[in-house]
Amino acid sequence: MYRQPQSRAEVHALARAAADDLPAAYACDGDLHWTPAAVREWWQGRGEVEEYIAAMLTEWEGSGEEEYREAAEGLRDYEAYLSGGLANDLRAYIFRLEEGRYPRAGDVLPQL
Repeated sequence: MYRQPQSRAEVHALARAAADDLPAAYACDGDLHWTPAAVREWWQGRGEVEEYIAAMLTEWEGSGEEEYREAAEGLRDYEAYLSGGLANDLRAYIFRLEEGRYPRAGDVLPQL
């Protein structure tokens, strides 16, 4: 998953994937590694991610293999999230890191 879950079904799918993840890639320990400053630094460097996406899309969309074309669809979805809702999700995450809770209606989110 390339974004925060937006529904109960997506949370369930994420939990199911975590339970099946043998190498523990879903370590659920991001808060031990991310700080507000680190999130902001990643956001400022997102141009590298955009460049990577562009390069991979060129390769994958031109592939004769179905799995690469399918992966390109997922990458396009991530590209849209990166340029759309991700900024707000990161602002909410910084809020949670700073305040110890997720924002509620009326809370002012920090800047990236």
